[in-house]
This record gives sequence, C-alpha cells and structure tokens, in this order.
Amino acid sequence: MSGFIATPPAPASPADSSVSVDDWFPAVDVNSIRDKLRIGEGVVTHERLVGAIEGAIITALRQLHAWRSAWAASGADDLAAVDDVSIGGRKRSVVIWERIIRYYAAAEIADTHRDLVATDQANIRGENESLTADDYRRMAHNAVSDLLSIGADKPVARNRVSLL
Repeated sequence: MSGFIATPPAPASPADSSVSVDDWFPAVDVNSIRDKLRIGEGVVTHERLVGAIEGAIITALRQLHAWRSAWAASGADDLAAVDDVSIGGRKRSVVIWERIIRYYAAAEIADTHRDLVATDQANIRGENESLTADDYRRMAHNAVSDLLSIGADKPVARNRVSLL
C-alpha cells in the first residue's frame, strides 16, 4: 500500500453556478455543461466557460427569436410549456435547449483552445480540434432544428444545402 490517497479535483466552477437568460428560457447550469462535455482538458476557467455559454445563448436566441415569439404570443409562459413530451422526467424542449447551448459553447471553446506547443504534433492536434468545433456546431444546429420542429406542421430539416 502506497499511502497516497487520490482526491478528486475541485470543480472549476462554483457550485450552483448558472447563466440566466430571461423568464422564458431556463437558466443554464455551468457545471452541467462542464460535466457533460470533454472541453479544454481541465484548463477552461470558469470565466471562459461562462463567456462561451453567453455567446451560445446569443447565437441560440437569434435563431429562435421568431419561434419563441410565436409560442409566447400563443400563451406559452415558458419553454417547458411548449411540449408535453418528457425525457428522463424533464420536458423535451428543455433538454433540447440545454443541448443547443452546450454544443454552441463547446464549439466556441474548441475554436479558441489551441495547444501552445510549437511542434508538428501540436499542429495536427489543433487541426483535429477545428474538426471537433465543426462537429459541435453541427450538433447545435441539429438541436435548433429539433426545437423548431416542436409544434411545426412538419419537422424542420436538419441539413440545409445550398446549390451554387
């Protein structure tokens, strides 16, 4: 027996830390985002993650503005009121909202987080991180389409292609 005791690292964000949006969309739990994604290998500070979450919220609100306005005008008091379907005891619309914010925030962090090692291997890792940022962005776009599909006459397509 070595005598060493492993203790888990302290969370990089304070407990119960969240980013508020407004009274219609639910607040975003910072530690939930951190726990559900592998981002920054432990070097993403609380402030940096909050900034990425704020950027994700701005992007999401811009994309969901007309949809939200229509639901609010029809009497929906909050996001949870637009959907009767539950996943794991939570409204599907809230689960999708969290996915949108999680993946847009992860894309921003992956875009701005680069290895500081000046080697070819670090450059290759940097290129792979860009691919990861694109993957996160794609997942966020898919989640936006999923949310826009709630209450729509037909599902909103996940893939949008413009032919030149």
